[in-house]
Amino acid sequence: MKTKISLLLLLIAFSVSSTFAHALWIETASTGKKGQAQEVKVFFGEYESKEPDSAKKWFSNLKEFNLVLTAPNGSTKVLTATPDVLFFKTSFTPDQDGTYKLSIVHEVKDIYEHAKIEYYAFADVTVGNEKNNSIFPANALLTIRPEKNALKAGETTTHELIYNKAPFAKQKISIVNPDWKKEEIETDATGKYTFKPAQKGNYFLEAFTEDKTPGTLHDKSYDKVWHLVTYFTKVK
Repeated sequence: MKTKISLLLLLIAFSVSSTFAHALWIETASTGKKGQAQEVKVFFGEYESKEPDSAKKWFSNLKEFNLVLTAPNGSTKVLTATPDVLFFKTSFTPDQDGTYKLSIVHEVKDIYEHAKIEYYAFADVTVGNEKNNSIFPANALLTIRPEKNALKAGETTTHELIYNKAPFAKQKISIVNPDWKKEEIETDATGKYTFKPAQKGNYFLEAFTEDKTPGTLHDKSYDKVWHLVTYFTKVK
């Protein structure tokens, strides 16, 4: 009997971890120039395994995401992205100095494993002298907030994880480095953690939490809400 219970718990844990091996993320260069087009790509799949899904196979209403660009002066614009083979792509042309924030907040319309799924994806683009852009969508319940964008290898900065407008203490953050190796760190009592990239290249940060509050979505009931956030940055 104990063996059967152990196997059941293992299967449940595998189901949850397999679901959230899939994530939504934004890729772009962390620096840009005024008057020069900045390419942006949106992926869905398993980042650590280097397995983005075909854009044709994105499930539920995932293709209906809104990619919002928040300029340094606080103005916002929804960027129209078109499908490619493994991602959706778009671009924007900076016209201000400061940091542009790219963000996606997406509620999946279908219930999966009795859970409602909320995806959040962020990336920053610094133009000229950096000034941190702390403007996040009001409906982004889980956010990764960098103290500084456009880092250099070996440089240390402090990031913050926020959940439901409060610092998220003692929460795990996964970081995938340019060699596709993952490490897990934990936020402190104030929801902060130190980020010190050792080498140049792409860094993928991810956090997850489960809210066990039941509800109804499109006349379908759910027992919990899964929140998954990603942050992408390129280190020089």
